[in-house]
Amino acid sequence: MTSNPIEATATWVGALARGGVLMGHEEELGAVLANVVLGPDGLSALRTFFHDASDAVRERERRGAIHACIYLAQADREIVPEEVELLMRIIAHSELSPDAMEHLERAVRVPLSPAEIAEELTQPGLRELMLALSWQLADADATLDDGEREAHRALAEAFGVSDARLEVIREAVVDVRE
Repeated sequence: MTSNPIEATATWVGALARGGVLMGHEEELGAVLANVVLGPDGLSALRTFFHDASDAVRERERRGAIHACIYLAQADREIVPEEVELLMRIIAHSELSPDAMEHLERAVRVPLSPAEIAEELTQPGLRELMLALSWQLADADATLDDGEREAHRALAEAFGVSDARLEVIREAVVDVRE
């Protein structure tokens, strides 16, 4: 499995652009993480949601997913060039409109609040998956500080995810990585 959080995130954003249909090897690797975090029923519900959703809803959810990653990358207030590069790769592979991509690129510098992200990212399974992927992204620079931990908790709170469930998600990320 890929241990690169950006590859996992980028493949899922790409898959969501196609209604949750996984097409390639990297996307299947991302499905392993999703299966660990959500379980087979949760993953099936996520795929069904995107299959049945309108184009506007799919686009809104994809934007919210990327905003969640941006928010966590900014949590330590020191976004390093590697994090910017990784976020730009996610945006570039998002298959969103040029205007949406430009908006997201600006958000890399000034992220949305957790409450604003929760307005865009509404699907419960995707919220949990993005908490897992954003936890990996926050650790992309090999250091997790108190600010990143608090930002992750704030995002989970905005998503309605309990502290106990958040701990399960974090442990799943560590288990998949090992």
